[in-house]
Amino acid sequence: MSSTKRQAESPDLEKEQAGLEECIKVNKKRLKAQGSFNAKFWTQSEYMANLVLQKAEVDRKISLRDFSGPEADWQQTDAAKSIIQRIKAQHTETKLYTKCKEGLEGEEGKRSLRASFMKLFTTSKMGLGIMNTGAGNRDSQKQSAFRNELITVGNAKHETENWLWCPVLGDWCDDRDIEAVHLFPYMHGQDVMDAMFGKRRPPQLFSAMNGLLLNRCIESVFDSGKLVIVPDLADRPAVADILAWIQGETREYKVKVIDLSWDRLDRPIHCYTEKTWRELDGKRLLFRTSFRPASRYLYFHYCIQVLRRAWGHNIGGGALSTLKDEIGKPFWGTPGRYLPKNMLLALVEELGHDYKELLAGAAPNKGDNDLLLVVASSQVKCRPALRTDTFDSEEDEESDEESDEESDVE
Repeated sequence: MSSTKRQAESPDLEKEQAGLEECIKVNKKRLKAQGSFNAKFWTQSEYMANLVLQKAEVDRKISLRDFSGPEADWQQTDAAKSIIQRIKAQHTETKLYTKCKEGLEGEEGKRSLRASFMKLFTTSKMGLGIMNTGAGNRDSQKQSAFRNELITVGNAKHETENWLWCPVLGDWCDDRDIEAVHLFPYMHGQDVMDAMFGKRRPPQLFSAMNGLLLNRCIESVFDSGKLVIVPDLADRPAVADILAWIQGETREYKVKVIDLSWDRLDRPIHCYTEKTWRELDGKRLLFRTSFRPASRYLYFHYCIQVLRRAWGHNIGGGALSTLKDEIGKPFWGTPGRYLPKNMLLALVEELGHDYKELLAGAAPNKGDNDLLLVVASSQVKCRPALRTDTFDSEEDEESDEESDEESDVE
């Protein structure tokens, strides 16, 4: 269908969009007024989540309508992939709301869920958007200390210039162009990190174990389903090589590009280099010391990007595409104990049987079965792979929250 015909057949989409936005706003305030997370709360949450899904579908139609080319070309754009990722994430959360509602029905609403699980449901900006229940505003002092620790442990500061080292680019960059990036995002909070990985002392949300110093050009696509960081092993590693990597004091990693349909693959990474994104594929990360971030947090990032890519490429529905390298092996080629097995099982159930290799990273400890899926859905919705006009920016939504009437939720 041509763009002209699409526009002629969808004249009232903006009106429908505005009506849904108003309905969502009204129902969000009603949810904030709830005093407990009982069956009634989850019934109302399920209702509002379906409203959000309806709006997301309208947003998709508007984006497609305004695209000047055929639908097949639109499906390959970052805008389309970002929208579809968020729709898939909202579908997942809606199913979890239904599950919570059905789990509490008949128990007079007295059963409570774990605090970490609740925080993710309530702070999703495209979902309930109830503030003051998650990680809260970022502490600038903690973030500054986090950055300084990464610089120190990585010997990342140039001796004479105001430059910092980016291990992905393997080069010096102006310190103003370097971001201290959390592998397990700050937005989820320390409680959720503890629930997924176990409590550690000292806490690691703002630890260098959970971070990388990245040039802004890398940071901008780091959570978009475009690339991952995986063990630096040969295509067909021998068992001895895998064991050597696992048992080694210093583990080496490489970049792997996972979205080969990305229209920027053959474009320069930034204006100061001719190196393209495609040329990053297979490149070893170059660190200046033996310090490395924890494998468990790199594996978490890997799992989220695998899900993002699968959702973003699932435009037409049906089975999700398989993510394996050119020889049929998963990109993360080593076993480990990174995330609870029951959480990874829920992720594999969402992705499909072909992703069972993710279970190689399973740890024996347990937590809420759906916690990893909730984390992933929340992250995809709050941190879209690409800002689009069809979705409010995170900053805009925060402003909207501040203008809403606040009600405490116990």
